Amino acid sequence: MTQPLNKTLAYEDLDDPAVAPTYRDLKGFVWRWCLRGHRLGVNGKVRRRVRVRRQKMWEYSRALALTGASRPARKREKLAVLDVGGAMTLPVFYLGDLGDTVVSLDIDRPMVDETNRTAKRARLDVHAHAINLVDEDPSAADLGAPDGFDRVYCLCVIEHIVPPGQGRVAERMAGLLKPGGLLAITFDYGENARSEAPVETAEDVDKLRQAIGLPLHGNPDFADDGRRYSISRRHPEKPFTFGSLFFRKPE
Repeated sequence: MTQPLNKTLAYEDLDDPAVAPTYRDLKGFVWRWCLRGHRLGVNGKVRRRVRVRRQKMWEYSRALALTGASRPARKREKLAVLDVGGAMTLPVFYLGDLGDTVVSLDIDRPMVDETNRTAKRARLDVHAHAINLVDEDPSAADLGAPDGFDRVYCLCVIEHIVPPGQGRVAERMAGLLKPGGLLAITFDYGENARSEAPVETAEDVDKLRQAIGLPLHGNPDFADDGRRYSISRRHPEKPFTFGSLFFRKPE
């Protein structure tokens, strides 16, 4: 591995040998998905897409590659996957297309319904539920994974959940993971991060780590390279970045 796992956004990460094959595979999937007549959601906006912006691909490619879930990175044939807050997004359908059983929890009922309709048309083992982990505490068995989930993903969602709900969601995600399983989260990061509960500082990252309560997978300390980007098209004058954290549940 030539890059730390727990770090801020750097576009050169997409060229890392551990990530680049997954990045290419995801780009190809987006094309094929569009040609099949299906739509994808990004930041709540659903439409047919032939590309996804690079910062989102950084999240998706690293989350899937560095947890061994992408086609180029995987060693197991099938996984039980939980997605939190990503109905209609690329990772949900990509993993379903690989043959995984994917459960997506989202508070947006129309997105949940469209995810299920799309999965049915595409004949994928993908099941979305309108469940809010702030208020509900389902077991893994309730969600169809009696032994727990092999992978849990929460990609740029956690920073939109205000405390104390944020801590409950973090703890519940960790509880749904099977022993030895991996959890990957990403979030808007920096002093200009625009969200309901922004992760602005290293101290905020530490609070997330404590709420999840699992040991970090990879480098033991969050690495912020100090770079910020004009990610928001509406507010390019307020640069921020993305952060990523990876956790492994002890056996």
